[in-house]
Amino acid sequence: MDKHLRQFIAVATHKNVSLAARQMGLSQPTLTHNMKKLEESLGTTLLVRHASGVTLTAAGELLLEQASVMQRIYDDTLRQLATLRERTARPLKVGTGHAWWQPVLQPVTVRYQQANPSCTLHIEVGNHLRLLDLLLGNHIDLLLGHEIHGLAKNYSLIFIPLFISNDAVFARAEHPLQGKICSKQDLVDYPSLLITPDEEKYLHLVDDLARKKQERAAMKLNDKIIYTCNSLLVSIDIANTSNAVLPYPRSMSHYFAQFGIRPLAMSEEYNKGIIGIYMPREKMDEPHIKSVCQEIQAQITCNQALIATF
Repeated sequence: MDKHLRQFIAVATHKNVSLAARQMGLSQPTLTHNMKKLEESLGTTLLVRHASGVTLTAAGELLLEQASVMQRIYDDTLRQLATLRERTARPLKVGTGHAWWQPVLQPVTVRYQQANPSCTLHIEVGNHLRLLDLLLGNHIDLLLGHEIHGLAKNYSLIFIPLFISNDAVFARAEHPLQGKICSKQDLVDYPSLLITPDEEKYLHLVDDLARKKQERAAMKLNDKIIYTCNSLLVSIDIANTSNAVLPYPRSMSHYFAQFGIRPLAMSEEYNKGIIGIYMPREKMDEPHIKSVCQEIQAQITCNQALIATF
């Protein structure tokens, strides 16, 4: 906004050139000179000067009203431009598995939003291979999830390991296996419910397909009924209305308990894996990415109750 108009608003508001000059850090002669220049440029008298200060002419009253509107619009435009710059500079796009949203990433994103109130935020939740595909396509900035074994080595990614996650096998409270000590063989007679399983169209990301087959065999998933679903809430409904067993990170025990779904007592370890952060190598030094990674690590480290469930 024109500096003379800003100065005029100050003079008209204080009704005193000396007070307005002190507020704006100017000398009184400089401000008086600028007001005369403004009057000359507009071809009208704006201020009537007298011993105690100044009063506005009719033209001065009109200019004050219009200039005040102009100042509000100008200041609001500056604020919107600053917000736009911040949103452009600090967007956050993160992928995560269902199991890690509430205990880890959700509080991290809350703190990020508080520190960057104008930032844009995008969260993708689902299967780790689908999220990896989004990461490689630059649709997300980082991925919090299981380490992906056999990942094709031509991808420029780094993996920061964070903790080991142990899987439990969950089932509804009235399931025939509840209250018994179960082996993996006992699970074969019941459907397995898999949340966001690997999709064929993303298997090209993994070189070692033999390992994937071995993992399925180790979990006794071959030659049995399989239910699959890409929604956590729908999977909970299926588990509560069938005899399906649901392999999932033990850290979700408290969450599933709210819906009457509890871990089975197993005589042997079901499965475990390393949870960490994947990110493109070229983004590892970006300040907001480094900040989020540090927040994720701090969230895990400081929360002993959370760590104890893994």
